[in-house]
Amino acid sequence: MVIVISLLGVLAGIPLIYFIWIHAGRWTPREADALVVLGYKCINGQIDPLLAERLDTALDLWNRFRYRYVVLSGGAVVSERTEAAIMRDYLISKGVDAKRILLEEYSRNTVHNIVNCTLLMRRHHLKTCLYVSNSFHLRRMRYIARRLNIPANFYGSRKLPSIRRQWKLTFLEIRAFRLTLPWLHKAANWEQNGWMGNTKSRSASG
Repeated sequence: MVIVISLLGVLAGIPLIYFIWIHAGRWTPREADALVVLGYKCINGQIDPLLAERLDTALDLWNRFRYRYVVLSGGAVVSERTEAAIMRDYLISKGVDAKRILLEEYSRNTVHNIVNCTLLMRRHHLKTCLYVSNSFHLRRMRYIARRLNIPANFYGSRKLPSIRRQWKLTFLEIRAFRLTLPWLHKAANWEQNGWMGNTKSRSASG
C-alpha cells in the first residue's frame, strides 16, 4: 500500500514538474538586429489577449533596447487579414515607426514562422534576432530553431497572472511538439526550398 501511495504521488507530481519545466527556461532580453514577434490566431480580426501580451512585451523591449527592425510573422489562419498586418496596426498605434516594421505573411505554424523569418532577415541583411512569444511557446520554438540549425534567441513575459492564463496551452504543447515533427521534416532543406506556408496569395514585405 505504501508503494502504491508513493507511486500515485509521483504520478500526480509529473504534470506540475512539466508545467514548471515549460515556463522556467532561461530567457534573457537583449539587443539584436531584429525583434521578431510570432502571431497568434486573430478571430474576427481581433487581437487575442495572448497576442496582445506578445506585442506589449515587444514594445517594452523596443523601448529598452536597440533593434534595427521589428519583424511580425503570421499569415491569415483564421482571419481575412494576416496576423502580421493586424499586429502592425497595433504597433503603429503604439508609436512604432511603420518604416521599421517588416511583415512575414506566409506562415501558418511555428516552423513556418521561424524558417520564413530567417529568410526575410537574410533579405534585409539582419544577422541577429530575439524572438518574442508567450512562455508556454518558447521551448518548442527553441527546439525548432536548433533542429534547423537556425541561430536565434528567445524571450517571453513570465508574470504569474499570464502563466495562469496559459495553463491549458501549456499541456497542449505536448501534442504540438508531436505535430511539429512532420513539419520539421518538410523544412529540413529550408535554405534550398525557400518560403513555407500560403505563398501563392501572400508576400513577405517591409
